[in-house]
Amino acid sequence: MMKMPVQVKLLLELHKLDSNGQTTDNAEAIQEMVRNLDPSLVKRYLRLKERKGTGIAILKKGTCSACRMVYPETHEMLRYGNVIHTCEFCGRLLVVNGKAV
Repeated sequence: MMKMPVQVKLLLELHKLDSNGQTTDNAEAIQEMVRNLDPSLVKRYLRLKERKGTGIAILKKGTCSACRMVYPETHEMLRYGNVIHTCEFCGRLLVVNGKAV
């Protein structure tokens, strides 16, 4: 089993905290995760969060969790797990956690 990259793991945790709503407890945890993320991902995440309410989506069963865009089984991004892409429809950071199909 391949080890999950740190950036993917952090984005998954950040997505979970974001999904639970903004509380003071979450705000501190979110700030800690943001400090550990790649600066270019942080910039994109914050910009998307401001514009769309959420900056991160998860690809589940070939579908973006934010906009519900369905990717065909032959799509290139479905080949590899534990990577970060951009949703072709909504533009959010799209985390492919494990095999996406």
